[in-house]
Amino acid sequence: MKMRFSGRSRRLKYSAMCALWGIHGLAFASCGSAFCTVNTDWDTQAPWENDATRLDLRMEYIHQNQPRSGTDKVLGGGHHQEVETYNRNWVVGLSHALTPDWNLSVQIPVVSRDHLHIHNHHGVPIPESWDFTRLGDIRMLTHIRLDTSVPSQGTFGLLGGIKLPTGSIDVRNNDGDVAERSLQPGSGSTDLIAGGFVSGRFAQTDWHAQLRWQHAVLERQNYRPGDQLGLDAGIRYPLGPVQALAQINLLWRGHDRGADAEPADSGGRFVFFSPGLALPIGRNMQAFGLIQLPLYQNVRGVQLTTDWAATAGLTMRF
Repeated sequence: MKMRFSGRSRRLKYSAMCALWGIHGLAFASCGSAFCTVNTDWDTQAPWENDATRLDLRMEYIHQNQPRSGTDKVLGGGHHQEVETYNRNWVVGLSHALTPDWNLSVQIPVVSRDHLHIHNHHGVPIPESWDFTRLGDIRMLTHIRLDTSVPSQGTFGLLGGIKLPTGSIDVRNNDGDVAERSLQPGSGSTDLIAGGFVSGRFAQTDWHAQLRWQHAVLERQNYRPGDQLGLDAGIRYPLGPVQALAQINLLWRGHDRGADAEPADSGGRFVFFSPGLALPIGRNMQAFGLIQLPLYQNVRGVQLTTDWAATAGLTMRF
């Protein structure tokens, strides 16, 4: 379907773009490495302008300092005690519309991570820490709209892509110790990504849902990350010049495998509520921000979790 937009419709369509961009999927592990699960692809469900290009800059902040087993918060301890992880992820997204129904994009993350754990050796606590900023795993995606000619009846389509093993898997600390694989900026695996999306409008409220699955097909050095399956549902409502945003994010993650993995302390089921706002800045730019609040966290083994996370950024088109 091809549509022409009035000036007001173009502004509304561009407001949809504010709703975020970047990595989708929360990678919890015993060390606490993570990305926000906020869905950033709302604009992929509206018709694109031919040859339109969009640049997105996004920052995520996730401080994981709460050990959890199952659904319960627990006290740290044992031979290997995880203390905390600060995740500050910077994501650059570039997308281009080849047609009103076909969009290609690349997402480039830079991972800034501080991690501390305590190794209890014969009763003597030995703190070990890592502090690094490195390139993460790049994703290349395509979104294809399949229908419809009546926007009020909704649109739907498919998405697919690949995650490349561009992030390092051998980062060391000042003592020369290699970080655990779940803490590294990259997984070392090549993953396939597939899913679908649907959206529509009810009164002044735009709604949206997306399903995405990620599966490692190639691994490196005895480590295969668990599969991820995410389901997101969100709404967007105009409040004058500001857009109110809200999402529910569900994630299932399988446990990691391999000799360098920690299968007993990886994987889980999560539900998050993510409210936020978006504000236009001029004609072709928009700022956004969201807070992500956990409603349900059920982890395998003992893992670091967080009570909240945040993401903010800018979207520009040219």
